Amino acid sequence: MKAAVFEAIGSPLVLEEIPTPSLGPDEVLVETHTCGICRTDIHIQDGLAYVPRLPHVPGHEPAGRVVEVGREVTGIRLDQRVVPHLFVRSADCRYTRAGEHAQALHLRGIIGVTLPGGFAEYFKAPAQNLLLPDAVPFDVGGLTCCGVITALHAFRKAMLREQETAVVLGAGGIGLMLLQLLRAASIRALAVDRSEDRFALALQAGAERALTLEAAAIADQVRDFAGPRAGDGVDCVFELVGSAHTMQAAAGFARRGGRIVVIGEEAEFPAIDTIRIAQRELQIIGSRNGGLQDARDALDLIARGVIRPPIAATFPLAQINRGLDLVRRNQVQGRVIIRIRD
Repeated sequence: MKAAVFEAIGSPLVLEEIPTPSLGPDEVLVETHTCGICRTDIHIQDGLAYVPRLPHVPGHEPAGRVVEVGREVTGIRLDQRVVPHLFVRSADCRYTRAGEHAQALHLRGIIGVTLPGGFAEYFKAPAQNLLLPDAVPFDVGGLTCCGVITALHAFRKAMLREQETAVVLGAGGIGLMLLQLLRAASIRALAVDRSEDRFALALQAGAERALTLEAAAIADQVRDFAGPRAGDGVDCVFELVGSAHTMQAAAGFARRGGRIVVIGEEAEFPAIDTIRIAQRELQIIGSRNGGLQDARDALDLIARGVIRPPIAATFPLAQINRGLDLVRRNQVQGRVIIRIRD
């Protein structure tokens, strides 16, 4: 099969012919139709956060059709449309029993991250990891695996109530989906981004206002947005960048007792002093991917039109490095999709 292969840290992917995956008794072979590009793919390419065994086939937002099932698989039929939950576990634990599958203790790997993924004509997954997005197109369905489920999981971690206030710091693909969720829940939201190019989409997604991160007296503008009832900031900041600078900004946007939900991942240390955290009683909440129920709910929200994942560009597999470069340079407003098969 054709696959885009990552052969060395810092190198472009190489289109190669490699063997089609062979199945274990509980696994399913999927013919890949689309696979989204995520910022984590850039991290893998740079050797940050995740370092898979090389050579490696990345791609962790795939969608496709079932073409083969292992001998012990039941409940999944040939030609069925599927997307995977990425976290492959070998046993249950306290976290999986609580529905927190991304925190599994007995983790065999993550599809497309540490296990072979969807930048290929075929990928495999355990049957227990597959979801059935019958009413969702392949391109947006694949985004459920990471982008959509990440937005939904972060939204739930924040535990916001109607008419509370939030800042979405980073109005990329996940940030835009968070804004859609906040609007649906009647939560007032302000978008903050480095680039004004993203403002139109942020406002369309549900932000009441949009500001650049370097705007004059931005903390005062955030307080004005929150209003006197809120006190001195917003109830929650969703931090989607993960840099020291943006974490410092998030601490200045949150009210006393407010929450900072950290979604963005970078190899930096937060520039927030512990005096501020303690005296203002800030809550700093990490948020990763979600559990299987989050994934099912994410597909339902897409099917009902509550979440409309923004797709900025689509490329064939042969142009995958062009798509990766656009994501690396932040030159897209939304997600980039690799189309493997029509």
